[in-house]
Amino acid sequence: MGRLFLLAALTLAAASPARGNPEGDPRPPYAVRSALERLPAQRPGTVDLYALVIGGDAEEVFRREVETVRRVLDERLGTGGRSAAMINDLAQPEPEVTLNSLAYALRAIAKRMDPEEDVLLLHLTSHGLRNHELSLRHPAMPLYSLSPLYLRSLLDEAGVRNRVIIVSACYSGGFVGPLSTGDTMVLTAASADRPSYGCGSDSQITDFSRALYLQALTRTRSLREAAVQTLDLVREDEKARGFAHSLPQLRSGAAIDERLRMIERQLGAR
Repeated sequence: MGRLFLLAALTLAAASPARGNPEGDPRPPYAVRSALERLPAQRPGTVDLYALVIGGDAEEVFRREVETVRRVLDERLGTGGRSAAMINDLAQPEPEVTLNSLAYALRAIAKRMDPEEDVLLLHLTSHGLRNHELSLRHPAMPLYSLSPLYLRSLLDEAGVRNRVIIVSACYSGGFVGPLSTGDTMVLTAASADRPSYGCGSDSQITDFSRALYLQALTRTRSLREAAVQTLDLVREDEKARGFAHSLPQLRSGAAIDERLRMIERQLGAR
């Protein structure tokens, strides 16, 4: 009886459909593909800022953050019409954010950019892991997390040269070294060995992103200035609340700084 039961169980398991590729489907859901296809091509002679806002985990705080960040970028940094968002929403039957869908989105945006002239701002929010990977999670299937080196390879392969990478997650300082180039600004919510705050279910947005998008960027349209202000704002807030300092990190190359100055002049930075 035991052997027959085991044989039946193995047969049933073999006949059951797989839960999906942990790297995700080769193409994201239709709504994401459609949004990417609607992004306009770059304008010659103008430094266009494109934005991709990613919520890797299926919790409400990250969905709310994605919506807020995209709105602020459109209003304050001129990405309206040139921004896209992807979120692993519990209410949807399949994940939008996987390793494969992120690669697809980066390639799609890169095709619309002038790689010498334009800039991509990539905002990533999720739970950060101690091994410096970013959690990608959805109840429909198990997903591989996103490592700094894998993200670097996706950006390089897509041909995105001028980059602003913002990571709101615990231990996100681990993204700084692998992503740093002269053409890249990397801003993270914490150092490589410290947590950040505000990712609980009752939060509207993570503490770091509140400081950057709802405080610093209301004072200036300069992303460079806002990034520096955010470091001070987070430190002051955590000190006032008695929290151990998360030590947000900022590293920016000379070439991306010049690209961002051009965008500031186009916007009238203040």
